[in-house]
Amino acid sequence: MKRIIYALISCLVLAYVPVTSYAEKKIYIESQTSSDSSGPKRGDVLDILNILNIEACQDSCVLCITLLDDVTNLGLYLTKNGVTYEEDELDALTGQTIVYDLENYDTGEYDLTITVGGNVIATIAVIIEE
Repeated sequence: MKRIIYALISCLVLAYVPVTSYAEKKIYIESQTSSDSSGPKRGDVLDILNILNIEACQDSCVLCITLLDDVTNLGLYLTKNGVTYEEDELDALTGQTIVYDLENYDTGEYDLTITVGGNVIATIAVIIEE
């Protein structure tokens, strides 16, 4: 009888334990400033002025920035609603990759501002969706 009561209590307790559902997040990038006349672009990979490539990896919600040329005084700023989430200022070499894992970020639209020598060269919308 004790086993039956214990089993029933166990089932009742487990029935009230909240189940957390982790939906896979997806990431997109969209150019808000463009280096050519075709206007803004949305996709998985963007080429910014032949200086760097920005790639949104859909499977892992990771943003990869790969340098196509040496860049002195490169600034990368990821912000949302005036809050800075990532900030990197560096001298980067050709082939260097900067990786931002955005899996734990809230969904929504973030701005990635790219500067060289303190001058803004591009602003990219980074969109994280469930």
